Amino acid sequence: MEAQLFTFKYSKDSTKTESIKQEPVELVMSAGAFIELRNIIYQYSGIFYTENKKYLLEGRISKIIFEKNMSGYEEYIKVLKSPRYRDEVNELLESITINETYFFRSEEQFDAFEKYLVPEIIKLKEKKEDLYIRIWSAGTSTGEEAYTIAIIIQERLQKKFPNAKFQVLASDINNNALAAAKKGIYKDYAVKGLPSDILEKYFKKTDSYYILNDGIKQMVKFTNVNLYDYNAIKTIKNVDVIFCVNVLIFFDIPSKQKVLSYLHEILNKGGYLMIGNSESLHNLTRDFKLLHYPKTMAYKKE
Repeated sequence: MEAQLFTFKYSKDSTKTESIKQEPVELVMSAGAFIELRNIIYQYSGIFYTENKKYLLEGRISKIIFEKNMSGYEEYIKVLKSPRYRDEVNELLESITINETYFFRSEEQFDAFEKYLVPEIIKLKEKKEDLYIRIWSAGTSTGEEAYTIAIIIQERLQKKFPNAKFQVLASDINNNALAAAKKGIYKDYAVKGLPSDILEKYFKKTDSYYILNDGIKQMVKFTNVNLYDYNAIKTIKNVDVIFCVNVLIFFDIPSKQKVLSYLHEILNKGGYLMIGNSESLHNLTRDFKLLHYPKTMAYKKE
């Protein structure tokens, strides 16, 4: 990561100063600084950076250091360990949790959700005369996944199950991502997976953006949740489906097991956990039953 540094010099013709740009200077993270920063991140989030991901951490953190006009990684580490650490740690975690996402990503998962998971949950709840269904998009980033779920509910599920009451909860550790999600304003890339009829029905096109309509936005409740923080997790209760897609890949095995135990606890009996198609709970937990669907899978709490 490079930054533009400025110094000041006296003009030959006056005592006023003028800024001149120096050559970009690259910050190099030492092995010791990397380990300390990795440990801080792991302590507060459970996210674990292996040595081969050092360059990613270096790029994200050097930007913070330049923006705060600090001398280097050592000064930044001291600040992270100071009494005012909480705000700094939160900013650090936000800087490393920016994920790429778009509407209807992993469409096969949404098909399974619509055609198999929800109907099974409805069957179970009809016996209890309880048709309140709660879906949680964990690690929602800028909201595309959560809003996709809301569109599916509005377009198909609510019509098929008119007596059911759906609630969509979406969370992330990144406040900037959540703020963007609440606005519901997206560029071309985010809507590339949307069918044209859905795009026209639920978005207003401007010169540069697609603005999601208020009806869909109002279906989703956004909140900041650190999946590694049990006190935050336990505020979420009675969930029927959890989408935690491509989130566990950032954790090491002990952290994955810890997070999975939290997710299992808040998931209703008969509920489902969806993870990334390239992810697996094999050798991590026996709390869930693996179920296969066309081109995807889900984990059920029995």
